[in-house]
Amino acid sequence: MERLRQTMGRLANHMESLRIAEYVEIIKNPRRFLWVNFTLGLVRGVGMFIGMAILGAILVSIGIFVLKQMVTLPVIGEKVIAPIVDLITERLSQGVTR
Repeated sequence: MERLRQTMGRLANHMESLRIAEYVEIIKNPRRFLWVNFTLGLVRGVGMFIGMAILGAILVSIGIFVLKQMVTLPVIGEKVIAPIVDLITERLSQGVTR
């Protein structure tokens, strides 16, 4: 019997450390459940947006660096990459996005 009490005590402590009671309370209240899930989704969405913006900026920077390096190549740089870089530079200076 004592062994059963010890096991039950450990189980109760473990459940308290998992915060099962708080989870059950959230599930019982649908408004709070929806609000918590909405807030968590919003935070995750903002985090993904910021992460993708940083990753996109890094990838664009690497792409521009690679294009600038390719311009110095004799055949490819003069005939293929240089006109593209000139066109992009011209459009950016005019402020035209199309």
